[in-house]
Amino acid sequence: MEDSEIEPLEQNSRSKSSLRKKIEALLFLLLAGLLLAFFYNYQCKEIMVIDGAERLQYLTFSRTVGELVQEKGLSLNEYDKVLPGKEELLQDGDIIVIKRAFSVFLNVDGKSREVWTNASEAAGLLREQGIKLQEDDQIFPALNHPLKPGDEVVVVRVEKQYEVFQEQIPYRTIRVPNSELEKGVVRVLQEGLEGLQEHIWELVKKDGEEVSRALVSSNIISEPQDLILEYGETDINSRSGRNIQIKKVLTVEATAYCPGTPESGCPIDEHGASQCTGFHNDGYTYTGVKAEAGNGTREKPHIIAVDPGLIPLKSVVYIEGYGYARAEDTGSAIKGPAIDLLFNKHAEAVAFGRKKLKVYLLVQ
Repeated sequence: MEDSEIEPLEQNSRSKSSLRKKIEALLFLLLAGLLLAFFYNYQCKEIMVIDGAERLQYLTFSRTVGELVQEKGLSLNEYDKVLPGKEELLQDGDIIVIKRAFSVFLNVDGKSREVWTNASEAAGLLREQGIKLQEDDQIFPALNHPLKPGDEVVVVRVEKQYEVFQEQIPYRTIRVPNSELEKGVVRVLQEGLEGLQEHIWELVKKDGEEVSRALVSSNIISEPQDLILEYGETDINSRSGRNIQIKKVLTVEATAYCPGTPESGCPIDEHGASQCTGFHNDGYTYTGVKAEAGNGTREKPHIIAVDPGLIPLKSVVYIEGYGYARAEDTGSAIKGPAIDLLFNKHAEAVAFGRKKLKVYLLVQ
């Protein structure tokens, strides 16, 4: 075969080889494009970001929320929140919410401070700050109040306490006339006893300061017992035909005392001295008779302490409103026109108080 016939065959073979390579390259590029398109569609995600009133659409290859925030340059301050969290993996179609923090004032227990919050309502702010409300606590504004920058939320601590108070109920004094007794003579038919009443008060405190108190209940623990006195109506100058001779009439300041013994209920100090008779509290008078109250009759007259310079000891007197009495005692405070009337009980002496009375000094 001649050389002229071999040359066209070689050229034809080279042409087929070049065409094959071009086809292979084209197929490679097509496959690479398909792979790239598949990778892009698989890895690229469409994400919506809600930032306040803004709604932003992003295409991203970021794996996590944090990477997206960094990739798109979304500026966040220390207190801003991203939901879901920055570590969460992204999926196509996810919605990311940015909650921008703002400052409000929180006043708790009377102390105010500025805080940053993402809460939309006052209740959320308290949860963020770990503030727990007690049953009676008050919050201003209400828990469901929408928050905005610069608002003040006030928590007032309300505490209720109860106090028990007891007081004495005074007894009544009932006077019964007796025509058989001399005028001015008084006898005790029934001792008076004070009753006892209990009150329960409710105190309301706000932030530790009392703002109100109200009476919740009142109960009588013991009823008082009336003091019943019998008084005479017969004229002093004549009783059963007996005349009484008056030596002198005095207007005196009358007080009362008790024997000063423990049985009388008289207060005794740390040194052993009683309030009424001091250290002379052995139950006997200055003249040596037993310190025992009388009833105002001639047979059992009252005992009085006197100033011996004005009313001699052992003198019998008649006290207007109280009957007969005998001067058996003295006292450092009894000077001049004054007498001290003996009662068996300290409470009776206190109840007597201080009075102006007429005293008739009788002829013995």
